[in-house]
Amino acid sequence: MSGKAYALPLRREVSAIMHIFRTQAYKAKVCLDIGFTHAGVSRYLRDHVGTHWMTVEPTVERCEWVAGELEEGTVFVASHEDELPFEDRQFDALVLAHGALPYNEQMAARVIRECHRVIKTGGLFLMTVESRRKFGLANMLNFNHRLSGTGGLYTEEEIFRLLKGGFDVLGFRYSCRFWVQLVRQWADRRREKGYFGEMSPWLRFLYGLAHVLDFPLFLSRGYQMTVCGRRKGWRGENAHVLSASTPVSDAVLFNPKYSMPVLPKR
Repeated sequence: MSGKAYALPLRREVSAIMHIFRTQAYKAKVCLDIGFTHAGVSRYLRDHVGTHWMTVEPTVERCEWVAGELEEGTVFVASHEDELPFEDRQFDALVLAHGALPYNEQMAARVIRECHRVIKTGGLFLMTVESRRKFGLANMLNFNHRLSGTGGLYTEEEIFRLLKGGFDVLGFRYSCRFWVQLVRQWADRRREKGYFGEMSPWLRFLYGLAHVLDFPLFLSRGYQMTVCGRRKGWRGENAHVLSASTPVSDAVLFNPKYSMPVLPKR
């Protein structure tokens, strides 16, 4: 993806998604992406993953704009109830963009359940969220400024609890470490005051410098978290309690003390 067309955080998000698709031994033929802010990202996914993609946008205006950039008949708008305009078990893979998962717990659970409904059994579910930290240095230096358009902030344990009813969590992949996050929050505060646009040359230079400075921090966890899961049958809220009919592996999976990462963290 061209650095001239997309901000670095979005490029890192797409890079994490593409890495997951490449490392999973799973042929995704019919796929869905939800909530990306650039039609070019949806086009990029169409060119590199799967054979048929559909896109969902939150508003009619965005739907019409994105449809003009992509194939006719592949872009849809979500309903006011956050329902997806598709039949059950339509897709081999679904990608939920950064900022598309709400911060409200009940709304987030409804979005996850709706995503579960349209994915085929065994299908891949990928989503990117902002990683929540109590003592993130970048957050503290930016006065704990909350990035606009990020949706909910989640820890790994909260992701496990959110997805446990219908998905096996396969792993996490992190991006946007300290220096990039510092620039993200600083730029977001400045942008709110109208100082510069999303892709000003000055901002591109700062992102490039921050990306280089983050290289020594590759073992640390970034502030942007991409989650990979696989769809299973939906279970009730108390399904994680070990019983005579619950496999021990599931009970371990749902215990926040344990994790099962199969994706290398960057």
